[in-house]
Amino acid sequence: MSESLANVAVILATIGTVTFLIPQIVKLVRTRDSHGVSSTWPALGFVTNVGWFVYLIAQALWAAIVAPLVTFISYAVTLWALARTGRDLRRSSLRGLAWASLLAVTTVIAGWDALGVVLGLSYGVMLAPSIWTAYRTPDPSGVSPGTWWIGLAEALLWGYFGLYHTDAGIITFGVVGIVGSSLMLVRYHTTRNQVEATV
Repeated sequence: MSESLANVAVILATIGTVTFLIPQIVKLVRTRDSHGVSSTWPALGFVTNVGWFVYLIAQALWAAIVAPLVTFISYAVTLWALARTGRDLRRSSLRGLAWASLLAVTTVIAGWDALGVVLGLSYGVMLAPSIWTAYRTPDPSGVSPGTWWIGLAEALLWGYFGLYHTDAGIITFGVVGIVGSSLMLVRYHTTRNQVEATV
């Protein structure tokens, strides 16, 4: 693995992270259709990206800090877009606060390395409500496939960057992102095909 490829990967991964939510936000604003879109997902995403920002500063991984800084704003906008569809966000906000408390306690008790691994796994915690909601909704028409294609590419790039720096947290993030994005894409395209077949 070369340093120049790792640097290119982190630049492209950052672009992916920053643009990840744009298709979903646009679809929510344009259609006001939130079927299959979890409100817990952006609440946890907001908190998780604050955690990533602090962790990356502590690890002096300066090339990667732009992504979480911009992304927590994107998750806030996603919450706003969901609220415009009539979604009640109180329970999701409480889950976000509980998640913030867990991340803080982990850092105090076990240190930065443990926080890195938890943050890597937290992408799974963050994506789980999205996957759960999409798979429980007969027709998750509110889901934007563009978001999840970007998520898949982003996860691959972050995984490469993490491998180069042998950072367990970023590697874990990459693996979880690949699995989660793939599951969402399979669900969306499978249900789309079923809906089109019955029309």
